[in-house]
Amino acid sequence: MDIYDLLRVLPLASAATWFVLAGLQVYRDRIHTWTETFFLLSCIFAALYATWDFLFFTAGDKEFAKFAALMSTSSAIVTSLFLLLFTLVYIDRMRRVYWSFGVVSILVLLLLWLFGLEDVVQVQPLWLPVFNETVFLIVIANIGAYSLGGIVNLYRLHKIVRTASPALAARTRGFLIVFALVIVLGLGTNGALGALRSNIPPPFSTLALVIAAATIYTLYPGSTQRISEAVRRFQSRRYSIKASFLTFEDGTLIGSKARPGETVIDQDLFGATLDVIQNFMRTSFPILRGKSLSSISHGTYTLVVERARHTYLTVVLEGEETDQLRRQMRDLLLEFETNNRAVLAQWRGMPEEAKGTDSMLSAFFAEAPLL
Repeated sequence: MDIYDLLRVLPLASAATWFVLAGLQVYRDRIHTWTETFFLLSCIFAALYATWDFLFFTAGDKEFAKFAALMSTSSAIVTSLFLLLFTLVYIDRMRRVYWSFGVVSILVLLLLWLFGLEDVVQVQPLWLPVFNETVFLIVIANIGAYSLGGIVNLYRLHKIVRTASPALAARTRGFLIVFALVIVLGLGTNGALGALRSNIPPPFSTLALVIAAATIYTLYPGSTQRISEAVRRFQSRRYSIKASFLTFEDGTLIGSKARPGETVIDQDLFGATLDVIQNFMRTSFPILRGKSLSSISHGTYTLVVERARHTYLTVVLEGEETDQLRRQMRDLLLEFETNNRAVLAQWRGMPEEAKGTDSMLSAFFAEAPLL
């Protein structure tokens, strides 16, 4: 097997790995927050990048090779965008200004499709693209800048995790090194060979396979420790949870917990009030039918709501909510429903029949140390 055979096969392996990561996101129901959405889109477009590379290398005619080359490069641009957004939101929160990165990517894509590709040439059994030099440098600069932003954010993530758990820090450090090396090598080879219009076949998306493997090792560890938990604890400095409530879908309050010293609200009215607000929104705005309440803000206080099949969990906080808090809420809620599946399916309006309510609600006020 020579280098040409490898370049035909490895993109398929890279695509398969990234599609598996995307499938895991969907299977694990990690598609609700901005963080999860951006990571899912990063995986999908990385997989498409590798897929179009394979189709480009094995194209049967010149016209399809041109189309595949444009699709492959476009997928690389979009992948770098979503990776940047993922790393930004993962350690911070979604902000409107971040959409400006998307505007820049759209402009680069327009340049690519209008003026970027001049020709494709066949070298041995493979096709190689011939780009307009100016447009190609703009594309490389865009991908490089967004990748550099991702590296900076990963370093910030490593510093956050390092203060919480040395074991987890080893994973983030390894991922940071691998990601940085692959980006440098990838831009160095693909960029240099493309700019020089060399007949040497560049690795293209093959290097993304290394990033995929490092991602699996870093974000899907076999232990119970999670990097997201360390990030959530770091972000929890931005808010103070005052109370938590678990409510059945009919408005019955199953349980509640308030931070010591906080004023306790009328628990009998709480569930009914939320239900009334949701019904009012659905009735007044037909477009919201089938949707559920996500949050309510009043002054510096926010009610954050996460819903499962039979129940919904509400926390009252002062400050800014984060994606990682919502992830914690959803994980706890799904675990609660799994442990009480029979009780909830035959709900009789008796909260004491549900098990684990107090421990779940108390989890928002007590933190076990990370190892």
